[in-house]
Amino acid sequence: MSLKSRTWLRRALFGTSLLLCAGAVFMAVVFGIALHALKPAPDEWRTTVHLGPWPVELSMPGLIRWAAHPLAAPLLDGRVLRTRFGRWQLQRNGHDLHAACAPCRMHLPSLGPAPLQFARAHLRASHEGAGRFAGTLTLAGDAHELTLNLTAQLDRRGADLRLAMPPTAMASVVQVLGHDLPEAATAQVGGMLAFTASARWPEGVWQAKPLLRDFTVSGLGTERLLDAQLPPACRTSAGDAAALTGWLPRALIAAEDARFYEHPGYELDPMLAAWQHNQRDGAPLRGGSTLTQQLAKITITGDDRSATRKLRELLYAVEMERTLGKARILQLYLALAPWGDGVCGAERAAQVYLGKSASKIGPVSSAWLVSLLRNPEAQLQRAVRAREIDRDRIKQIVAGMRPMSASQRTLANEQLLEWMPW
Repeated sequence: MSLKSRTWLRRALFGTSLLLCAGAVFMAVVFGIALHALKPAPDEWRTTVHLGPWPVELSMPGLIRWAAHPLAAPLLDGRVLRTRFGRWQLQRNGHDLHAACAPCRMHLPSLGPAPLQFARAHLRASHEGAGRFAGTLTLAGDAHELTLNLTAQLDRRGADLRLAMPPTAMASVVQVLGHDLPEAATAQVGGMLAFTASARWPEGVWQAKPLLRDFTVSGLGTERLLDAQLPPACRTSAGDAAALTGWLPRALIAAEDARFYEHPGYELDPMLAAWQHNQRDGAPLRGGSTLTQQLAKITITGDDRSATRKLRELLYAVEMERTLGKARILQLYLALAPWGDGVCGAERAAQVYLGKSASKIGPVSSAWLVSLLRNPEAQLQRAVRAREIDRDRIKQIVAGMRPMSASQRTLANEQLLEWMPW
């Protein structure tokens, strides 16, 4: 190679090195400016990302606005975002950002530790200006899907989210939310569901307003409980629970399900109130189940905390109302309910704890007995060891017992002042 060629090559390499260095410096400056621009203010909604081994706190509103900007499209298109909900494939299509996840999951601690599972989820969102976003969220099963309209208003401390689902067949809701139910192929579900829901993020406490119409369920076989034999542990010399009368059924309804004779097996408002209560960190878990749902739990679904189990419980309860009727539901519950220390059913509980038949105990004894159903072991230990009973709870149950005359209620409250079970 000639001297001239070598000189030209050295100059070319030197120039390339300068360009590369300048490019690297430029990118570092741009990156530094971006990081500075995304640095969160003290009271701003933030998230932590890892740049190599280094965790960096960034502004969430800044990241969201950056992702919605057209200049970010080449950087986002085709990328995969790994989240606790699953792997989302990102795509920019004009002003819309699309994200698809398959399979996908949603963790709602208030419904239990197991997440909701979806075969597919698709999110479409667009920035409408002034921190407002709109789009749709589609949740899909094998052959059904649910489409939810969404809006979000972004500010420095978080975002106000709103979801709305137009009237949708309950059959589709069950297939998407409960695609893994053992009864998914046999349950015949009718009715329509619509709802709106709102939340403040990142707090994430949801409030929902559902509207459920003409909800029916068949094909689950609950009619077999019409003539079902009681388990050996629940049988007594008194025979089948159909003979159980007196104050105890009235006390049970007052304590556990005051609208038992009015609802179709479920009540949306108590269920929603319990769900919203259970979203609070550290809050004691609260149930919103009717007696019919509790019977479904005792006889079929079990009591694990999961959204799938709650959905099964709801389906069985709705069918039980049609196949069994109120009287059989009430008597089966009284015959099967666990009363602590291995005691099963009201008749045996009355004999073990009060020394009498369940049909012969009075209003106060009945109210005390059903008060045990909420954590019977703890209540019994309190009564035995400390000689204490929850008189406020018993008085509340007595106040709700129907039918009961004013004089009977007054007498029961007077007896309660010094009454003890033994």
